[in-house]
Amino acid sequence: MALLDLSLVTRTFTTLLGERIPGFPVWPGGTPLLASGGPPDLVTAAHGVSFYLYHVREDAHTKSQDWGVDDPVPQRFKPMGLTLYYLLTPRSNLADPHLRALAEQLILGLAVKTLHDMPVIDDTSVVQTGGGPVLVMPPGLRGRNNRLRITLRPTPADEAGEYWQAGSQPLRLAAYYEVAASLIEPEEPSTRRGRVLMVGVHSFVRGQPRIAATENRLSFTLPGETAPRELVLSPAEVAFGQTLIVRGADLKGDTTTLLLNHRDFAEPVAVDAAWNVASDGSTLTATVNASAGAQPLVPGIYGAIVRTTARRTLPDGSQRDFDADSNESAFVIAPRIAGVTEAGGVLTVTVDGFQPHALAAGELLVFAGPHRLARVNANPPGPGQFFTPVAPPAAVNTLRLRFPAALVPGSVLPLRLIVRGAESQPHWEVVP
Repeated sequence: MALLDLSLVTRTFTTLLGERIPGFPVWPGGTPLLASGGPPDLVTAAHGVSFYLYHVREDAHTKSQDWGVDDPVPQRFKPMGLTLYYLLTPRSNLADPHLRALAEQLILGLAVKTLHDMPVIDDTSVVQTGGGPVLVMPPGLRGRNNRLRITLRPTPADEAGEYWQAGSQPLRLAAYYEVAASLIEPEEPSTRRGRVLMVGVHSFVRGQPRIAATENRLSFTLPGETAPRELVLSPAEVAFGQTLIVRGADLKGDTTTLLLNHRDFAEPVAVDAAWNVASDGSTLTATVNASAGAQPLVPGIYGAIVRTTARRTLPDGSQRDFDADSNESAFVIAPRIAGVTEAGGVLTVTVDGFQPHALAAGELLVFAGPHRLARVNANPPGPGQFFTPVAPPAAVNTLRLRFPAALVPGSVLPLRLIVRGAESQPHWEVVP
């Protein structure tokens, strides 16, 4: 099951859409439909649909498979698993904007219904037309046991705009799909491994690493008190520079690695030496940094995975590493308020490890007690507002705010920052 021409996958679905949609009873009789693999804005027709391939990703389960040949580049002799990402966009060039919008909504509804009713396509898949059944797969895919699976991606509405260039144009009506089990055809091997003459058996005393919980200790002093209080938070809510504690079993190997997972990452990222990862088997500690290797981190909700590596000696004297990954456990990297200064009723809040101006509107929330402040582009902000400077460089890690006018001067309120779902640790300020 492999192919070299990715356009054959696109042809499969444009054939399916182009033949099936006009067969619905609600389709205007005699109206032609253009099903194209071109970009949405380049498809021009009275009634058309664009099924555009915009991204390709290698599947992890084939990326890490064992290679059965002796070659400097053995992966070229195994199929390369791909997931293809498509943008399904209806198109109409009717002159009336109202009729154009209705036509595009009709096309999208019928297209989504078509792909929902035929989520798996193989050599025998057909679509019924007025001229009889039509095979969906092009000849280049048939007879090779190809099997395509298409899934409607659950893209949140507030993220759909990321697929379109920002500007004065309105967002396009679209649906987002992924097609799995597309394999790039491998090279034919010119060599073959010899017969196995020695067998090595490796036993492991410890079991698979397992995370039971993440936690951290938080110390703070309430207004009016002199002695600090300490809390143990689980799941952990740890700021940059603080210690993350992971508890579980079998968390130590010959080498131990902490991996971080996030919805923005294509795959989990290993932390670097700056995290000072240490483990005694039941407890792992790490100092949270603003980056994991080359990957910058922003406060938010992450997943922690512990990878233990056992090194064993093979019968021929060489050594081999055996990796084992734990379950994933959630923890929070919390934003930290490093300091606050006040001048003329405006508070300048310095944060640690991130730049507030780089966060989208819904990714940064500011509260003064129970009052949510409004984000504005005006500097200085007005009462009940906050502003995120983009310059000078010394100010990019700050935000400026003014408490709501109704608050009583001299009262003490908790100041809270919420970044991508992660709330800052306790901090109180006096209303000027």
